[in-house]
Amino acid sequence: MNSGKQIKGQALFQRQQENKTFNGPDIICDGLQSPENLGSILRVADAAGSKKIILLDSGLNLENKKLSKLARSTDKHLDIQHFTFQQFKELRHQYNALYALEITDQSFNAFTTNITPCNAIVLGHEAGGIREELLAICDMAVHLPMYGINGSMNISHALAVFLFEWRRQTGDF
Repeated sequence: MNSGKQIKGQALFQRQQENKTFNGPDIICDGLQSPENLGSILRVADAAGSKKIILLDSGLNLENKKLSKLARSTDKHLDIQHFTFQQFKELRHQYNALYALEITDQSFNAFTTNITPCNAIVLGHEAGGIREELLAICDMAVHLPMYGINGSMNISHALAVFLFEWRRQTGDF
């Protein structure tokens, strides 16, 4: 059995163009503070086909060198918007299926729940998670089951798992 050769350059670009059938969910980041996390989130968003990132109450500088390095130029191609929570509440009606990626007392396992209606996913602050007021306006909370001793994973990794599970469930592979 042969695993083949790595695809690079123009051939890789052509394959990626074939995968652009429809957009993934918008990503809403609540109070994100780490430029490294945002850089990774941007890269994951681009890889999964999400086009819009909303930063709520975040003072992150998009010109940060660490962010740019981790984002690998995706920050130049994604629609990144800054809002306060109050401003976002006025835009909430744009999302008919706003999901929170958070472990709550009512959250559902993302692998055993239909997450395909989701058109926006909310991510929380690195230490505090998603604020209660934002959780209250979400339609559903979903979580990733954790099997180790740690109760959570890095937010960009959790986002990657969620987005590719969303893609798998939509059948868009």
